[in-house]
Amino acid sequence: MVKAFIILLLALGLGAYLSVLLTEDPGYVLVTFRDYSIEATLAAAVISLIIFFVLCFGFIKFLRTFNPFKLFSKDTWYKIFNKNNPRRQIEQGWQYLLLGKWQEAYKLLVESANRSQVPSVNYLAAAYAAFQRNDHLACTFCLSQAKQQSLVANTGIKTFHALLDLKSGKEEQSLALLLAIKKEQADSPYVLMLLKDIYISLKDWEQLSTLLPELEKHKVLSSDDLLMLKEKLAVHRLHKATTHSANHHELKTIWNSYSKVLQKRELVMEAYLRALLTTGNSPEALSLLTKYIKHQWSDRLVALLGYIDNQDAAEQILLLESWVKDRPKNVNLMLTLGRLSLRNKLWGKAREYFETALHFSNNTGLSAEINAELGRLLEHLGEHDKSLLCYRQAMDLMERKLPDLPLPEMQ
Repeated sequence: MVKAFIILLLALGLGAYLSVLLTEDPGYVLVTFRDYSIEATLAAAVISLIIFFVLCFGFIKFLRTFNPFKLFSKDTWYKIFNKNNPRRQIEQGWQYLLLGKWQEAYKLLVESANRSQVPSVNYLAAAYAAFQRNDHLACTFCLSQAKQQSLVANTGIKTFHALLDLKSGKEEQSLALLLAIKKEQADSPYVLMLLKDIYISLKDWEQLSTLLPELEKHKVLSSDDLLMLKEKLAVHRLHKATTHSANHHELKTIWNSYSKVLQKRELVMEAYLRALLTTGNSPEALSLLTKYIKHQWSDRLVALLGYIDNQDAAEQILLLESWVKDRPKNVNLMLTLGRLSLRNKLWGKAREYFETALHFSNNTGLSAEINAELGRLLEHLGEHDKSLLCYRQAMDLMERKLPDLPLPEMQ
């Protein structure tokens, strides 16, 4: 900045000095060539030379920026003046695609495809645009064109077809195509991901379990998603074992095959506890459940305590009441305490816990369950009007309402 200022001052000083000299003696310049002659003052000649050199510099700069040979080519003038040139259409089509303007993107990409250097890419992008606006016919057409125009293996195009079939509800068709692709590209993360989605959609847990090592090997899923998938498979395996009347030893073998991390998952623990209860192993289930809750609180598992037939319900009540000190407004805890009180034939205490649970509940489904329990208790206590009111409230809170149907007149 200082340097530029000094140069400016020097230029102004020099200009002032020259102007004084030229005022005293403007000078005279004569240029002759054959029969032509040019006369001018020295000042005019100097200014003309400066303008000439500036124009020459600008012209050279222009030639360096723009290739002079291209200026006279047909394509250059076509691109400059033709608004519908393919490059412009392709660029605009991709812009629309990135902005989510599917209709505009599809139109431009298809129109410019035949004039594109890579028409298959145009058709693939247009297929994606058509897919996003649920135009499966246009999507299929573009994929067909891309397949014809492609110069390389069309595994990617087949994968797109499989995705289209999957989104269209054709899981079996998509599965067959993906399995064929997997033989060519066994390590494709996207193909493995789609296979995972199809197996979950079809509830084919056996095949999903077989696919799991490949998903883990190729790092298709994040660590959290992989753990959730393992959890889902573990829960299914326990449910299947329970359905097929597995004995205690078989359940224990399945449980011990799970990692410690998986055993600590709430849904896996719940499935195992329910399996133990089904096989008549209530004491083991109760012991395992109590230990779990002491280290990791779970409303779901606390609620499960109310379904365990324990001969020493009084001891369980004391344990849960110690938990109430830290969770005085926990609805599941109050509901479970009410049920344990019923097992211990403490009718008044059960009623108190049910009413407290109902007071703090803000969950529609849970409130319906509490009303049903309270209504059943009041009915057996002979308080029929209050019992009927609880039953009605439970029905009103049901997630699936009863249909409006003709009924006889109230008696």
